[in-house]
Amino acid sequence: MNTAKVCAKYVGEGTTEHGIRFTEVTVSAVGKGEDIKLRVLSTKAGGDTLGSCSKGANLIIVGRLYRNRAVQSDYNYYVVPTQRIEVVPCPVPLNTVTIAGAYWLNDNDKKLNQDDQRHTFTILTSTPANQLLNHEYDDTLSFSITSWSYDAQRILQTAHIGRQMIIEGYLRSYTPAGKDTGYISINVRSGIVEMFGSKEKKKENKIDNKSDSASKVVIQGETKAEEEKLPI
Repeated sequence: MNTAKVCAKYVGEGTTEHGIRFTEVTVSAVGKGEDIKLRVLSTKAGGDTLGSCSKGANLIIVGRLYRNRAVQSDYNYYVVPTQRIEVVPCPVPLNTVTIAGAYWLNDNDKKLNQDDQRHTFTILTSTPANQLLNHEYDDTLSFSITSWSYDAQRILQTAHIGRQMIIEGYLRSYTPAGKDTGYISINVRSGIVEMFGSKEKKKENKIDNKSDSASKVVIQGETKAEEEKLPI
């Protein structure tokens, strides 16, 4: 599961270097931080709302979150709408993401985890194929997740590599000092995290965190209906 429900402001149309047409929108930050830039792809489910929008229009968007696997240096998040996009007269505070999959720690997660008040980890999940973003049925999507305080302590005590979990959170964007490119992560909403599966004692992390190792983690996927083929 990799769903997002957001209220976003229409910015304009764009095209990637590989010819993928998208609509750029921005989601207001929760608390302090930068507004989050998202790229929305056109789908039949999303309707034709985007084609008649003017700059600054407020949109309610519901869809799946993807990364562009065709370009490794593309750090943008793409939204594939699963419901009709609606225009609303004024912005509403809506920035909700639900991610379900397998708990994982990559090298960057290990560097960031220095105390029990903050725990950064990765959730690996499966999702329907999307030809435009070069995502196949058996590919794995990874999402960077940050938890705080009680949630961080609970996850540290109960999670182990491959354990199934579901979280609800919100998108957060940040640009590291000295960098031109920002990154998007997901912050867990307080108390909205649940574990499933085996409760075996968490093992020491001695797994090689290369992408091919991560792909071997068993993920409870969803029924994958074929995505519609969209023109480039």
